[in-house]
Amino acid sequence: MAWFGIRTVYLFGVKANDINVFEERVICIEAADSDEAHEKAKLEAEKYALANGFERYPIQIAYEQDGTSLVDGYEVWSELFESKLSLSEFWVMRYESYEYKPE
Repeated sequence: MAWFGIRTVYLFGVKANDINVFEERVICIEAADSDEAHEKAKLEAEKYALANGFERYPIQIAYEQDGTSLVDGYEVWSELFESKLSLSEFWVMRYESYEYKPE
């Protein structure tokens, strides 16, 4: 059986100033193939969303692991992006522009 990192995005909540807060969550799933991994991850995500009162975005993205056992430092997720932004500008746009700051 293979391991998959599955990313799901949730609407975590809405701040008093009407700014949405999203959670990007990656979990590990062991499955025979990507279809089984997606189905298991969908069920887990639905339970997680229900338990926390979150709205789940219906599309999940999977990343099949290379087959090595999960150990300390093991890569769980890797995704490539294209942009004309510099590394610093990309970081700010992707992570800091929408960073959650509790009230």
